[in-house]
Amino acid sequence: MGFFDSLSKGWTFTKEAFVMAKHGKLLMPSLYQLLISIVYFVGVVAVLIAIDPHWSDATWAVVSGIITFGSFLIFYFFCGVTVNMIDVHLKGGTPSFRDGVADARKNFLAIVLLATISAVIESFARFARNENSLVGRILASIIESIWTTLSFLLLPTIIIEDAGFSQAMGRVRDLHKGHLMLIAVGDVGVRAITFLVGLLWFGLIFAIVFFSFSTFGNTTALIITFGVGGTMFAAFVAFSTFVRMAYYTCLYLYAAEVAKHGAQAPAPLPLAIALGQRSR
Repeated sequence: MGFFDSLSKGWTFTKEAFVMAKHGKLLMPSLYQLLISIVYFVGVVAVLIAIDPHWSDATWAVVSGIITFGSFLIFYFFCGVTVNMIDVHLKGGTPSFRDGVADARKNFLAIVLLATISAVIESFARFARNENSLVGRILASIIESIWTTLSFLLLPTIIIEDAGFSQAMGRVRDLHKGHLMLIAVGDVGVRAITFLVGLLWFGLIFAIVFFSFSTFGNTTALIITFGVGGTMFAAFVAFSTFVRMAYYTCLYLYAAEVAKHGAQAPAPLPLAIALGQRSR
């Protein structure tokens, strides 16, 4: 399966994810995640400016790791809420943000462990990038990429099955060992399409900002920049996060059905359409 075939499947799935996203509640967790993350980082910067620390490099590394852990915890928690709501939606139920939060809270310890490992890997990757070793940088990027994919596979297992972290690792190994090509092809396609859409979207944001400062006074231009540009940025980030979680949730549900009923088991509708198993 070539790159362009992967791109085509990624584009088809992204369109189906957009159809799902029209059910407005499904984007709520991603929007909350973005807003709370912004507040979190603004708060961290404000505290650091206020205390004006003069720490050693080792202390900065520890503090940086803790801050990174906090950002991952926020991200995975709300991604877990998204997984719950997508799962309910695909099974014909009515997704509820409150129920999604309750499900993520129930699996909070596993999410904390997921965030902890992600923070350690991110800290290692950051250290490697600051070194002069090309091999170290490449190795860090590979490990980071593998873990990102694995974490997106683990989260649906944790949320849908209420599995602990070690149990989720075992389930991911068993359920997805026959779907490695599908995982890779789908992830590449979805990421490529998201990247291309992002380029166009950010180009549009830049055009709006440029037009605003060229046409209006600075105050009006700033209002338009933060109002329109900020809203467009938030919409893209929320939707791109939703698309990836939708893909991995669909993939998990498909793998679980195949494990129960064999290769003839149908994929969830968005993934089935992307794979050409059925048409809308």
